[in-house]
Amino acid sequence: MSETPIVLLSSASSTVERLRSPLEEEGYRVTVVETVDAAIAVLGTQAVLVVAGMADDVSVAVCRRVRETPALRGLGICVITASEEADVRVDILRAGADEVLPDGVDPRELDARIQGLLLRSTRAAAGITLAAETAAARRSRRSIAVFSPSGGVGTTTIAVNVALALLARQPGRVAIADLHLPFGQVATHLDIRAHRTITDLAGDEGALVDPSLLPTYAQRHASGLSVYAAPGTWDPTAIITPEMTSIFIETATLAHDRLVMDLGSAVEERTFAALGRADVALLPVRPDIAALRALRSFADALADRQIDLSRTAFVVNDIAGRESLRPRDVETALGRAPVAEVPNDPIAFVRAVNEGIPVVIGAPESAAAAALLRLASIAVGDAGSAPEGRPASPPEKRSSGLFGGLFGNRG
Repeated sequence: MSETPIVLLSSASSTVERLRSPLEEEGYRVTVVETVDAAIAVLGTQAVLVVAGMADDVSVAVCRRVRETPALRGLGICVITASEEADVRVDILRAGADEVLPDGVDPRELDARIQGLLLRSTRAAAGITLAAETAAARRSRRSIAVFSPSGGVGTTTIAVNVALALLARQPGRVAIADLHLPFGQVATHLDIRAHRTITDLAGDEGALVDPSLLPTYAQRHASGLSVYAAPGTWDPTAIITPEMTSIFIETATLAHDRLVMDLGSAVEERTFAALGRADVALLPVRPDIAALRALRSFADALADRQIDLSRTAFVVNDIAGRESLRPRDVETALGRAPVAEVPNDPIAFVRAVNEGIPVVIGAPESAAAAALLRLASIAVGDAGSAPEGRPASPPEKRSSGLFGGLFGNRG
């Protein structure tokens, strides 16, 4: 074990005597401290903090103090308590402890728990190191979110086809994540059966922060696309928090050069977390008043959350094949021109969904495929392939929000 450091925080000499010797016999280098300030002064990301022989409220305060220290974010914390009350253990865990063990725990179990914490700590440190890549290397990667506050506008179709279009440029280096939980249909659109899902990944702290382990939760499509699938079934115990979503996006953009995310149409905190982390957000909309109203309201919500609207791009998806509004009306309502318009092709799209063969593969010569390929170019900033959306024209007096003209002022 090569003298792995352990910091033992305890003010009880009997506890120190009982724990120190077995730990040192296992090869740990034990440093004993009596206060949290002393512990923080000697702790490093590769150490484990063991808190023992302290009052439970003190253990809670110690955990909170350590977790509030940025340099110790990946530190493993093990608390040994004499309390047998579940509420006390829960309080300690909520304060930031990784493990809560009973007083008198067998030294062999304590050793096993510490080894598990060290492994997780090492993986987290590796993720943090990789996250500190040079700015130039980071700029070469791109995460793309696809979301609409209105259902039935083709977010999954756009996400899947954009991912495959990007894969043609960078074989083996593109992933798609189905964050339309729990019933997202990315796997269905690709005709694959996923053996591991996003919710399985959320339960593996080590893989969630380790770019080398995270891809083990992706299903490989025949094209070479890595697919992080939604579970497809409801499980009230499978919780993915906004924080987990942010961590996943950060790690996935280190594991893959291109990450496309299907966020579906549910407006929730996880959605805002993903849109806040994405480099580009594609917002599909049908050319009708109801869909445009919903998108206007959502864009205002993004602005309220201080999410950069310059990273959003509107995509008109003519699902029905009959535009109820003129292109000029759509442009006026959005405040700027959509970056792309996907034409209706009922045969190609119905076949794509029923057979699990996306349009860019099954109907590559179609106008819809051409529009989706162009959209993929725009999403990665390939200005040579497609122009940026132009400002709404002609220049005229507009309301102050992102949306003007057609719907009037916000509020």
